[in-house]
Amino acid sequence: MGVITWIENTGLAEMVRISAYGYPVMITLHSLGLAIMVGLSVLLSLRVLGLFRTIPYSTLQRLLKIAWIGFIINFASGGSLFSANATGFIADWVFLAKMSMVIVGAILVGTMQGMIRTALASGNPEATAGAGIRIVAGLAIVAWGLGMVFGRLVPYLPP
Repeated sequence: MGVITWIENTGLAEMVRISAYGYPVMITLHSLGLAIMVGLSVLLSLRVLGLFRTIPYSTLQRLLKIAWIGFIINFASGGSLFSANATGFIADWVFLAKMSMVIVGAILVGTMQGMIRTALASGNPEATAGAGIRIVAGLAIVAWGLGMVFGRLVPYLPP
């Protein structure tokens, strides 16, 4: 717990906890990063599942670069928010469930991105219609959805 206590005692943690702007700025950035990452990830997943067929996969691949920027924003702002109450969060099953779903969601989107890149490189973008990638897409939507639900429950459910 030494590292967790150290994180909680940093200047960043104090700024988030006590300044008039720390928490509002970080939660706003966290929401923005979430909207970018999850929004574009779900759009890609829905395309793989057969919706939005007029959007080419090559366009979605370019948009995923922006999604990963959203993920970085979320990671940085989430780390700042975590630092304000690290010892509490690290023992909170709801927070840990949220983080698990975020990690799973990111892995699934990265996997889907690689599968699409391979299909595009082979000259057959419709190779993305296989059952394997559709399962990955469906699981990504579930993971992001659960991650958002758990994230909203963190302040309200006891650890």
